[in-house]
Amino acid sequence: MQHTGIDGAAGPATAGTSGTGDTAIAPDANPWQDTIAAADHALEEATRIQRGVQHNLKLMQDVRALREELRKAHAEIDRYRGMHARVVVSLRQLEEEHAGTMSRLHADNEMLRVRHRVYRLLAEHYARVALRLDPDSFAGDRDRVLQHILFQRRKGVPPEEIGLSDLAFLLL
Repeated sequence: MQHTGIDGAAGPATAGTSGTGDTAIAPDANPWQDTIAAADHALEEATRIQRGVQHNLKLMQDVRALREELRKAHAEIDRYRGMHARVVVSLRQLEEEHAGTMSRLHADNEMLRVRHRVYRLLAEHYARVALRLDPDSFAGDRDRVLQHILFQRRKGVPPEEIGLSDLAFLLL
């Protein structure tokens, strides 16, 4: 009968052939020593495998945790990307509204400057001529002077440069 040792080599079943009196003890001790050594070796291998499996499980848990963190980071990025897109759209709308408001206010300002110039010229005319103020004639004079100033402005003449002498023919 042969038994396998720790190194895997086969040995004879009877180790005591030297002629001493130990031949009766050796056959019984050798199989148990081989079995204990093999069990010890198997136990060490099982422990090593268990440590490897535990390490792999820990690494898998770490990977899962990192994947969850990555998923949360992507969700946060998507949320911020959506917020950024909404802010950009709102900003563009505000810019458009601001541009529209500014152009309207600029046009209103220009019209008020022209009307101011018209009233100033008419006030100078009435003061010079010492006429009494008739609302109907004032409205007609105002419309003619306004048309003249708007026409001159289209030609590139600023309203401030139009004087009373330029309007005398309209107010006769």
